[in-house]
Amino acid sequence: MTSMNFADHFLALWRRALNQPDLSGVAPELIKSWAVERGLSVERVEESNVGCFESTYSIILTVQGGRACFPKVASAGNLGWEQRRLQANRTAALWEKMEWFSPLWISNMHVHKLLVDAGGASKERAIELFNYHTSTIYTLAFQAVCIAQIMPQARSLREFSPLAREAYLAFYSGYRASSIAALIPAIEGSLTRIVSEMESNLTVVDKIDRAIDRAIGCAARLHFDQMWVPREYLTTEYLFGQDERVFVFETFRRWLHRSFFRSTGEYDGVTWLNRHLFAHGTSSSWQQGANFSRLVVAIATLGVIESWHDESNRVSLFFPEMNDDSKLLWQQAIFLAQAQSVLKTIEEKRYHEKGRLVPEMPTDDGALLRKAILSDDCIKDLVRPLRDAGWSVEVSEPEEQGLYMSVAAAAGTERLKAVLLYSCATDNAIYRKLAETATVILYRGAPYHQDQYAYGLSVHVGPVTGWQPPFAPNRGKT
Repeated sequence: MTSMNFADHFLALWRRALNQPDLSGVAPELIKSWAVERGLSVERVEESNVGCFESTYSIILTVQGGRACFPKVASAGNLGWEQRRLQANRTAALWEKMEWFSPLWISNMHVHKLLVDAGGASKERAIELFNYHTSTIYTLAFQAVCIAQIMPQARSLREFSPLAREAYLAFYSGYRASSIAALIPAIEGSLTRIVSEMESNLTVVDKIDRAIDRAIGCAARLHFDQMWVPREYLTTEYLFGQDERVFVFETFRRWLHRSFFRSTGEYDGVTWLNRHLFAHGTSSSWQQGANFSRLVVAIATLGVIESWHDESNRVSLFFPEMNDDSKLLWQQAIFLAQAQSVLKTIEEKRYHEKGRLVPEMPTDDGALLRKAILSDDCIKDLVRPLRDAGWSVEVSEPEEQGLYMSVAAAAGTERLKAVLLYSCATDNAIYRKLAETATVILYRGAPYHQDQYAYGLSVHVGPVTGWQPPFAPNRGKT
């Protein structure tokens, strides 16, 4: 008897079960009697929960040469299934808000925190929270493992791995936009290689669906322990809230369809990580630094999709321990990032001497470095002298672009407000605005054509290192 014969027999038994008043009332003995009537050699019939995650109560029929699973709950309309499906839909909607998918390789604790924080947030805020949380998850070391250990295992990514490695090192050397641009085409290239044995003229949408459908099909069969089961229980519709692997694969499909490959005129996201916007040059907002780690993880996830599509088991659902290859890559990135920090500081000094800001890069406007430098110099050259002079000092945060920051000093009823500029060569409009409330306006470094910038003011303006703060009125009193 062939496997096709078994499938025909099992389907006939299932149809007889569906004709009963209630699936839950179908007894194992009844299934056994029907199987014997059809000439099957029955070895065992039992009732059991079946399923890797959320189970389905079923009758399992074992015959000589095959096994079948006959669920005792309907594939739709069951209260427990509907509640799980509703929860799965809610969770999927949260991942879509964050323009992501249910991730592999992240602990449930981190996933729960992400989902809770995103739940009541706007789309923009949800993306900010996602970037905040994943900055401590998708770390340099995590990305190194994805590139050095996961990608080379996948047939569709092996050829691309050296480019991913170079993009990773370039990103942490400061060339962020170029690195992101290098990775974006790899997603479509991987999908093309995954379905390469099929028609060569498939659209991107078809490639996505072919790859994901086969991956889900493999997960569905494993969910039911490779037994024959009615077709309606193997669908994404039924398993979306039942099997975590199916949920991951399907939300990944939705991210590809609704975000990454969404048509240019239809994309309404926040990350701007969209293949068409990139390819057609309609926006440069895809250059956000956080998109690099997203791309690394998405490409590594395609390695898992390929593994389930091909049933090759090359890429595991479990994140690998870091080996020497990924450790060396990670250490190289750290070294380059440290070297880049030194170079950035030297670059900033050269531009500052000429009264200019370092030119803005696509993924770095220089504000973070300016804020750090401004804060350090403010503490060293302004706050400490004020405190030494007897003032009680409160320090504000640097302005958003790192152009200036304020210090409020108090001593009894006396008040003094000092502003520290990043550079003497600051727009006169800023000088005038600050002069409305400031007692004194100071700047880092030496004067650079001060009269061309700080004109029309009645407050003192000068370099911070050349200013001596007045003694506080109560200094020296006990």
